[in-house]
Amino acid sequence: MYASQVREELLKAEHVLDTGFSFDLAEPFYRRCLSLIEAAPNDQQEIERLVIEMFRTKQVSSEPLAYLMHVLRWEGVRDALEADLRNQVAPLATGVEQTKILAAFEPDWENRLFYRFS
Repeated sequence: MYASQVREELLKAEHVLDTGFSFDLAEPFYRRCLSLIEAAPNDQQEIERLVIEMFRTKQVSSEPLAYLMHVLRWEGVRDALEADLRNQVAPLATGVEQTKILAAFEPDWENRLFYRFS
């Protein structure tokens, strides 16, 4: 149940990013995702699989996942993205989006300044 709600919030955020190009307008959707995730700690693995699949199938871009992983720092997501990079022929050229998400695991993530994180 919570995974489907997280999916919907991520799709709404992606729509805002696609049409409004605004981190500010997308952040409330990210915060709702975090609230849903917090309410369902037993669903973490299911939600991890969901967000990885949504990213891999290009339903969401790197920014929503970067935001979430900056807060959550889920090792399952990190491991999946690192595996994606290892499986690419030219990861420096084709792994830019994965690298953006992995950078968000760091406390000094450069996009942090665009958000409120309240």
